[in-house]
Amino acid sequence: MTRGKVITTHLRTGDPNGIRTVFISNKICEMIVFPKSEFDKVTQLEDSSRPALYILLGEDENGAAQAYIGEATNGVQRINNHKTNKLFWNKCLMFVAKDNSINKADVLYLERKSIELATDCSQYGVLNEKPGNEISLSNYQQDIMDEFFDDVQLLASFIGCPIFEKQEKISTKKGDNLFHITIRGCNAHGIFNETDHSMRILKGSLLPQSTVPSYKDGNKRNAIIAAMSKPTQDGFWELQRDYVLNSPSTAASYCSGRSCNGWKNWINDAKQSLDEMYRGE
Repeated sequence: MTRGKVITTHLRTGDPNGIRTVFISNKICEMIVFPKSEFDKVTQLEDSSRPALYILLGEDENGAAQAYIGEATNGVQRINNHKTNKLFWNKCLMFVAKDNSINKADVLYLERKSIELATDCSQYGVLNEKPGNEISLSNYQQDIMDEFFDDVQLLASFIGCPIFEKQEKISTKKGDNLFHITIRGCNAHGIFNETDHSMRILKGSLLPQSTVPSYKDGNKRNAIIAAMSKPTQDGFWELQRDYVLNSPSTAASYCSGRSCNGWKNWINDAKQSLDEMYRGE
């Protein structure tokens, strides 16, 4: 029987967009989530200097989601180095043990598992040049770390970061936040994330290859879509993988090739817009 889980979120500064610690009741894994702008405050947290697995999240110059995965004996000290030598990131997820029970070998093991799974899932462009070190743990410690990694995956998904989610696991059945858009002949489908208001454009969506002259981000949009699509004979791009954008309007504009109000133009199977569903308008 599937059991429920209790997840606690502590807003360390009272700001939901600031520093948060998130953990599952009766588990040792704790996730510290913070924007890059709040890094100096994170250094004051005692648990931030523990051995850690960390994930830096951001975008490239074309707006495509990117991630760098690392490990450190002192999490916050290592991330401090990345403030200047890795400029792409704007958000960090740091995973530590609440009871300070994991060590360097443990986080090296977690790093390799994380890089392998994130690369396989292809939700983010993984910037690591190497797959991580092969680490041999005792049988019982490997079981402990595998369970810890299960919690890492759950906590990342809980805050709306799909880096460890395989695309085929995403349900597109009626009622699962599935929306559609058909502006300028496109036939696109997307999953709306209620937590962070991002929109996942689904693999197989058909998007026009052209953009209207007034769409100022046309060149950027075209470069991104072309890189993850194959052309059809009738002048459309067919997405070959899911693509996450940080707002419904940006997603709608990328789908249609013109500036677009996604809250009004993403429509579900019941003919309701995002506005009607989530803003009550």
